[in-house]
Amino acid sequence: MPNGAGHTPADEDRAALIEALTRIISEWSAPDFLTGVVAREGVELDPGAIKMVTMLSTQGPQRPSLLSRNMVTGPSNVSKIAQRLMAAGLAEKISDPDDARAHQFALTESGYQVASTFVRAGSGLVDDLLHGWSPTERDELLRSLQKLERSTMALAAQFQNKTSSGSSERNTTTRNITT
Repeated sequence: MPNGAGHTPADEDRAALIEALTRIISEWSAPDFLTGVVAREGVELDPGAIKMVTMLSTQGPQRPSLLSRNMVTGPSNVSKIAQRLMAAGLAEKISDPDDARAHQFALTESGYQVASTFVRAGSGLVDDLLHGWSPTERDELLRSLQKLERSTMALAAQFQNKTSSGSSERNTTTRNITT
């Protein structure tokens, strides 16, 4: 049965879920939140450096162009962040094994040690956020988030397939939006 202006309880549930996820993602990706979480472990890095260290520790050495794409920033910003990390002894420039003319950025041993402090910081964050939750509530949250993650990854793969196939449906939709 519709509520108010034709909205059903299911519509309201979806809207509430989107609002909650948007607030969480916004907060977790906010510069002050990100730097504050790692600062609790004694690490003082800017948000861009935190993101680059995280990417290099989980995905391995990368060319600047790939880092730029993955970090959703420009090549000059990636270069500046990498320079700061290299000056701090956390990253280094290495030869690209696939192309001797190119280079990649990689973490040093100190960089990997800093990345491991991010894991401790994340564990502390989870402990703080779930303080007072019962083991059953924690298990339920984990199962639900893992299920949401699987659904998200499957949908992302569908988007990727549609984007790379160059479907005419996508081109029609794009024209309709932009005209």
